[in-house]
Amino acid sequence: MQWKSMTAVAVLATGSALSACGADVTAARIEPTTVAVSDAVAPVEPMPASAAVPSTAEAAETTPAGPNGEKAPEPVRGPAIPPAQLRLQILALLGSFQTLEDLEKRHVATTLHIEMTRQIGTGDIHQYFGKTTEDWNYRVAVERFSRMADPPTIDIYLNNGVEPWTDQQPTYCTLEFEPLAKELVAMGYERSSRISRRAGKPSWGFGRESKTNNASFGISIYIYELETTDGTKQTCIKRFDIGGGAING
Repeated sequence: MQWKSMTAVAVLATGSALSACGADVTAARIEPTTVAVSDAVAPVEPMPASAAVPSTAEAAETTPAGPNGEKAPEPVRGPAIPPAQLRLQILALLGSFQTLEDLEKRHVATTLHIEMTRQIGTGDIHQYFGKTTEDWNYRVAVERFSRMADPPTIDIYLNNGVEPWTDQQPTYCTLEFEPLAKELVAMGYERSSRISRRAGKPSWGFGRESKTNNASFGISIYIYELETTDGTKQTCIKRFDIGGGAING
């Protein structure tokens, strides 16, 4: 299978970063980008320093301090679910994409069994905050930073406990990457031939076409490594960035 054209998820992630900085929504608008399969698997150049900011999801997990140093209240979270259940829900969502309408919040909320609310004052963003029974948090957001006629992007952020822009090391694994990656390939996604890095953050790309519906879907899965007690490395998932576009678009 080839990706004849698809939305460049890495570019969409930049839009999320601009939003997290409180940038003007007009400035954060990004036109859809189509890339050939040879480009989709090529290494990604590091972002310029001006774009190296936390994503909207990361900003939501690390609320800024007030004038007296106090932190803003934590967002209200949905009921805790086992990580295995969250994993199944995410896989169900990734496997459900057939048309570009499947990227909209209604389909996302229905598939993940969540209720999403609109974020005030930052573009067109609907989000949900959840937690797991292992006591780590996650966020699901459907974000639109470009023209309303364009499909939105989906961001699923898994909090591994590391504060952005620190040298803090993760101490636990959210979801394991490799088993999930194999399931995506079994669903018909094509995995990129090499890892990409954006602002020093490693990610793997996946893509799938729905020729019947003239749509293609791209996923960037950001990862991190955790050293286990026996000295081996465990690759875990930090974030999913999901986008789509017309095949001939």
